[in-house]
Amino acid sequence: MAQALWNQLYREPKASSAGISAWSGQTAQQSAQNAIRAYGADLAHHRSRDLDDVWEEPEWVICMTRAQCQGVAERRPQWAQKTYLLSELVGESGDIADPIGLDQVVYDKLASVLYGLLRRLGDRLGGVAAKDDGEG
Repeated sequence: MAQALWNQLYREPKASSAGISAWSGQTAQQSAQNAIRAYGADLAHHRSRDLDDVWEEPEWVICMTRAQCQGVAERRPQWAQKTYLLSELVGESGDIADPIGLDQVVYDKLASVLYGLLRRLGDRLGGVAAKDDGEG
C-alpha cells in the first residue's frame, strides 16, 4: 500500500517494496486495493516480493515496524545504516501494523494514515510531486 500511495503522490524518488516474510508473486489483498483506490493509487498489477529477490541497491529502506527494520539489518547488514522506521522519519513513533486478515474499515484507516505519513515524508525528503493536486 505504501509503495502505491508514494508512487501516486511522487514521481521521484520511485518506491518499490519487498517484505521480510513475503511470498514473492502474490497479488495484493482486495481490501488493500480497495483502500488505496480512494487516493488514486492502484495495486492491480502489484506482486509481492521477498527481500531476497531485491537486487537493486536502495537509497533508503523504509519499514513499517521495528521488527522489519531488524529483519532487514540481519539479512542485509550493508543496508542497516539506511534503514528507517516510517513513523520516526516524520517525527512520530510506533509501528504500523499489517492489517492482513482484518476488515475493510481497518484497511481504509491504514490507507489514510499512510497517505498522511507519506505526504509528510515527501515534504521532508523533497519528493517530486506526480501532479499538482491543487493544495498548497
